[in-house]
Amino acid sequence: MPNARQTAAAAESGAARAHGAMLLYAFLISTSFPVGAAITHDLDPVVLTFFRFLFGAAAFAVALLLTRQWQRPSFGLLWRGAATGLPMVIFFVAMFEALRWAEPLNTSALFTLIPLMAAGIGFVLNGHRSGPAQLVCLAIAGMGAVWILFAGDVSRLLAFSLGHGEQIFFLGCVAFAAHSPLISRLHGGYPAKQLTFWSIVTGALVLGLVAAPQLAAATWTEAGAGAWLGVLYLAVANTAVTFFLIQFASRVLPSHKVMAYTYLSPGFVALLQGVLGQGWPAAGIWAAIAVTASVTLLLQRLGRAQS
Repeated sequence: MPNARQTAAAAESGAARAHGAMLLYAFLISTSFPVGAAITHDLDPVVLTFFRFLFGAAAFAVALLLTRQWQRPSFGLLWRGAATGLPMVIFFVAMFEALRWAEPLNTSALFTLIPLMAAGIGFVLNGHRSGPAQLVCLAIAGMGAVWILFAGDVSRLLAFSLGHGEQIFFLGCVAFAAHSPLISRLHGGYPAKQLTFWSIVTGALVLGLVAAPQLAAATWTEAGAGAWLGVLYLAVANTAVTFFLIQFASRVLPSHKVMAYTYLSPGFVALLQGVLGQGWPAAGIWAAIAVTASVTLLLQRLGRAQS
């Protein structure tokens, strides 16, 4: 049997892998904002999300078959997959609809409010408690996100008037915030790859039923090759891969620490937009991005000190 030192080393190694997974997750999820904004006008948001899940499920099925990890699902795995996948269905539909109206940087700023929501949902569902220092960090990051959202304009901030796209995306963020706590509560010990796959499959089935009228009436030639390449990228990198990364990390880390990595999103989005020639944020916005991103590290260190 492993001794205490080996157990502690294994736990530390698992935590390190979980943090690495979430760092990659933060970058990949950030790319979905500019990519989604580029293609969301070519396809209906529900149809777009359906193909994202469908292609993601196909990619994941191939991976399971090649690694000989395919197995017939039990009823317990199916309903757990559906329950943990539904929040992501809601989130992605809301994201694509919101990006028709809102800027990618604005949606990424709203995305950083998710850890605060996840902390509350995690407490209700799983009894995960955030200490006073962690709550202060969440509040500081939230203020940074709001500053980015209103472009440092005090008059807009005081009016606190969100645009149509931002309102839609806020509702999607509430659904996303429930994802990690639900995995923590409902995973039932099933392997992360299996739960991820059936989350995507059941999500695709739900979307297929909802999108059936749009699918029947769609004119597929209206969407160019770039749109379909974007859907394929989102399906593989931002659905199959990110689903697995968050499923894996949520088994090791509490939900608020998993979601803390979303604070890196505005910085990644700003860098991507700048590199792609879409403009760089003003200095004041960069300062808010830096404050928001720094909270990711602070939350991890606070958690380590308290553990």
